[in-house]
Amino acid sequence: MDRLTGVLVAVMMALLLASSNVQAKLIENLYSATVDVGSQDSRLRQQALTDAFRQVIIKVTGQPALVDDPAINAASRNVNDLLVQYGYQREGSQTQLTATFDGQKLRDLLAANAMPYWGSRRPQLLLWMATDTRGKREMIGSSDESVFTQQLRSKAKQLAIPIQLPILDLTDSMQVSVTDVWGRFIGPIKTASTRYATDGFAVVRVTENPQAEDADKRYQLDWRVDVDDKRLQGIVYASSTDWLAEPFIAELAQTLAAEYSVINSDQQSLVQVPLSIAGLENWQQVLAVESFLQSIPSVDAIKLDRYAREQTDFVVTVRGSEDNLLQSIQLDGRLRSQEISPFVNPELRQQTIYQWVGD
Repeated sequence: MDRLTGVLVAVMMALLLASSNVQAKLIENLYSATVDVGSQDSRLRQQALTDAFRQVIIKVTGQPALVDDPAINAASRNVNDLLVQYGYQREGSQTQLTATFDGQKLRDLLAANAMPYWGSRRPQLLLWMATDTRGKREMIGSSDESVFTQQLRSKAKQLAIPIQLPILDLTDSMQVSVTDVWGRFIGPIKTASTRYATDGFAVVRVTENPQAEDADKRYQLDWRVDVDDKRLQGIVYASSTDWLAEPFIAELAQTLAAEYSVINSDQQSLVQVPLSIAGLENWQQVLAVESFLQSIPSVDAIKLDRYAREQTDFVVTVRGSEDNLLQSIQLDGRLRSQEISPFVNPELRQQTIYQWVGD
């Protein structure tokens, strides 16, 4: 391992050990939410902003009950004081409003009321799922486009739970079977999961109970998560497989938040954040990036660790939470995150690599 790699790994480990042992994935747009709205009428807009604010509260705490807390209700009545920006877009025939709120003010609100806060680093989970319908067992992979899977992805995005489904190709089929998933045989599942470089995995089973007396419990989904030496589990019910995804992700989010959220953390501590940027063609662009980073109020110092056209590495010291830096990057728009293949080295998989699109 060369000196630079050693420095970056050490910084990353120091950051992550502050809250857990898991490497975790950076979540973008943590303080944003999208809601359906009937029109762009100002009265409907205000209600939509309140709804978006409540969604963000659930996203950053993992606790739906907190939206009814008196302090949160009071803040929702003055939601414009927390608003950074909003905009409209169309999804088919539906008008939607996307709102972004001030992350620092939200964290201050939660800290002042001793409420939990779950930041931008969250464990990415690989979901091994199997269904048993009338004796027929099947696995669900990344190519599945059923209502259940669409709802799964939508709810996970809404609550900022990074999930991935296996592609179930020949390599997967040689390592793990539907019997392994159904029997929760962790050995082969763990082995098959390594190629995806996620932080952990979940074993999910969906069963039908035609004899259920309660129609709302005809279908059952039980789950177990293995992540960061933790074993978490739960169970949800619904009247249809289509409606199992939302309660599953909601319960998963609440359970993970209880493990990884913090209360009243020191917002003024100094945190070092590794930042990698691809495609800086010359020193003028490097200086432009440094100038942008220096303009962010929470940034205390910037260190250039390595310059190369294919990838330039910085270590940015921020005062408070690294989420301050991430939100500023997302709102400015001149640094855009790049997608990384799911089959790369696990260390690289956890990095967020940006592309400079500024002048």
